[in-house]
Amino acid sequence: MTRPPTTKAAGARGVYATEAEQVRAGSLGLLLLLISLGMLFGGLVLAVLVIRLGDTKWPDDLPHLPWQIWVSTGSLLAMSLSFAGAVKAAKRQSDVGIRSCLVWAGILAVIFTVMQVWAWVDWSEQVSQLESMTDQHRIAITGFWILTGLHVAHVLGGLVPLGMLGWYAIFRTWTGARHGLLRHTAIYWHFLDAVWIILLLTLLML
Repeated sequence: MTRPPTTKAAGARGVYATEAEQVRAGSLGLLLLLISLGMLFGGLVLAVLVIRLGDTKWPDDLPHLPWQIWVSTGSLLAMSLSFAGAVKAAKRQSDVGIRSCLVWAGILAVIFTVMQVWAWVDWSEQVSQLESMTDQHRIAITGFWILTGLHVAHVLGGLVPLGMLGWYAIFRTWTGARHGLLRHTAIYWHFLDAVWIILLLTLLML
């Protein structure tokens, strides 16, 4: 016996009864994400430090970090300020302030990504000029690629909600749920900022 197809009743509510519930669910999901990412980056940093501090033959002729790294660091710090400004503008209900801060955040995110790619190319060219490559050289180079590459991958992932916020700011009206998305995205980028500072200090030890 076949059952007749069910249809959604007119006016039926979605998954969340209120926007506040949607924001709380997003906050919980973000918390779980940041905990997992913190464990991931923390484990990698500890592994690199254990190898570095436990190896008495660590190479001392590795190239210095490219200057592009410092530019990308500055752009990431400025991004956090832009997101903080966007959150404050949202509290003031200033659509113009939200829009301008998000535009700057997007520009700075592009600058960070471009500078990181440029730094990879520059550092690779310097590494290729080393006359002899030992196992320690290869481990150090691998650590550089893994730490910076994994961070950039999560930066690229953060561009998705940033793009959504930009779309909402320009073409849509703001609601409580979108204010929640703005706060969550800002927290995510603040987290990436803090992680990058830790990774930078780790790279300075290589």
